Amino acid sequence: MLSKMNIRIVCVLMCLFAFGCEHPRLEESFFKRPLGDRLGRLRQYNLEDQYKIFRYGNDRIEPPLMDLAGPIAEKGATAIPFLLTQLDSKADDLAIRDILMLFATMAHSKNYDVKSDKTLMTMLTSKVSGMKDKEWQGICSKMLERINEEQKREQAAGVGLGLP
Repeated sequence: MLSKMNIRIVCVLMCLFAFGCEHPRLEESFFKRPLGDRLGRLRQYNLEDQYKIFRYGNDRIEPPLMDLAGPIAEKGATAIPFLLTQLDSKADDLAIRDILMLFATMAHSKNYDVKSDKTLMTMLTSKVSGMKDKEWQGICSKMLERINEEQKREQAAGVGLGLP
């Protein structure tokens, strides 16, 4: 028979187990749900949570789920301060790559004129130049070039100039 001391120990351990276990992370629980309306569901989260889910989908899932950039890119200028903070605080190569992908998606979808934001372009160029992984650096350099060329292609085609 269990003594009072043993019963107390078992109760304490049960409480620790019940309250101390981590709940599934937001990102993991997001991807456990059906794929059906993944982008619609992502749009329901705040920007910080969308970013966490986006990073998880790009960094931990194969093939990377690059379409998750869309809902963040749709926010345009309102997402810039948050993304700049992430770029400043999370200087690892994968974070730089992912954030650059968000800006490239913004530029392509015309939700923000990334190319015209000289401060942003300077920061992105500096971050890409400082990347440790040369392969990712090359890929990110090409993304930056595409952002720059996007505006040139539009100008050559007369887009944004009021021309038919």
